[in-house]
This record gives sequence, C-alpha cells and structure tokens, in this order.
Amino acid sequence: MNTNILETIGLTRNQAEVYIALLKLGSATAQQVIKESGMHRSPVYDALEKLQEQGLVSSVVKDFKRYFQAVSPKKLYSYLEEKKQELTEAMPELEKLEGMKKEEINASIYKGKEGIKTIHSEMLKENKDIRVLGGKGLIFSELEFFIPHFEKERIEKGLKWKVLWDKEETKKEVSKRELVEGKVLPKGNETKSVVNIYGNKVAIFLWKEKYPSAFVINNKDVADSFRTWFDLMWKLVIP
Repeated sequence: MNTNILETIGLTRNQAEVYIALLKLGSATAQQVIKESGMHRSPVYDALEKLQEQGLVSSVVKDFKRYFQAVSPKKLYSYLEEKKQELTEAMPELEKLEGMKKEEINASIYKGKEGIKTIHSEMLKENKDIRVLGGKGLIFSELEFFIPHFEKERIEKGLKWKVLWDKEETKKEVSKRELVEGKVLPKGNETKSVVNIYGNKVAIFLWKEKYPSAFVINNKDVADSFRTWFDLMWKLVIP
C-alpha cells in the first residue's frame, strides 16, 4: 500500500511503513516488523516508539517478548480530530506571530515627465490627502496639459494638498486652488527635491534641468514616519 495518505495526516514515511506492516501482521515482534517492512532495526524501533506515543500502536509482553499491534484504522479519525484540536488551540498564537511579520519595502524609480505623471495618477488611486515637503509648484508649469485633468479628479475625490512651500511666491500662485493649504518654509531652506507623502507611499522628486526623476517607496511604516516628521515641521512653521 502507498504510504502517501498516511503521510498527509502527519505520519513520517517510516511510521507509515511500520503501521501498515503491523496491520498485515496483527500482533508481532519488532523483528517480525523489520522482516515484513524491509526496514533497518533502528528506524523500526524509533517508529514503534513514536506510534505508541501517538496512540496508534499498542504493545504487550508475552513469554518475555514484546508484541506490538496497530490500532484499528478507524482510530485514525480520532487521531485527526486530536490534531485538529491541537491546531485550534495553537491558532491564536500562530495568528499573533503572523501579525508580527515585517512588511517588505518596495521601491521604484521613475524618470521623465511620463514617470511623474504615473506617480500622480497613483496618488489619485491611493485616494488619500497629499502632504508635500519643499513644494515648488513645478508640476503646474511643467505638466500643463496633464495637471488640469489631475486637479479635476483630485477635487472631485476631495483630496487635499497640504504643502510646505519653498517660496512665498509659489504659495501665492498655487494656494488659490481648491483644497490646498500651505505654509512657507523659513528662508534658506530651499532644496532641489520635493517629497510627497500619500497613503502608504513616499515619492521623492528631483527636478533637474526640466528633466525630472523620482524615487517612490511603498511601505506603510516609512510613509507614517514621513507623515509624523511633516506634521512636526508644519506645527513649527509660522504661517
């Protein structure tokens, strides 16, 4: 008989071979099991010991010899139920361990204006308010044909821009738009990059000679960290 079915319920191959041999033999000594199964002495004794612990084999001493006997195959149903109960009891701890698994950090690089458009389209899909650190308003001048459609959908979804601008002039120009709130960073803090925080993602843009590129990190913990830092700076910047 193929041992696969017994292995699927938790027996090792050796245990399955010994159990099947005992079913055929009835009451038998270890030596008889060795002969019937064709296995070596050590794995047979190991399997017999384990099967007894599992309640699938019983033993008795007669005439100074130990005889082993497999329990009825119907006992396997009870064996499965015991395993099921053990699993049920262990489930809360297993689920707790699953909740501790570390979230992977996924990152992507985008180049050119088409890449920047792709990122902004993903912002709409995230459907979360957008925080911007070091805002320069370049998307409004460099993506003049894309932005009107983006802004229309953003406003329809009720998504807010919350921006820490590089310059006062930019704030005046862009803050007239709907659902835009902004403050200006203190002078001397202008940078060449812009950080956008939205949903579980952080996008870091670099606008260089009108050829932009961006690095997007997709990880909740990272995004939450950037949000915390942004909110702290927001509180410290005087309107």
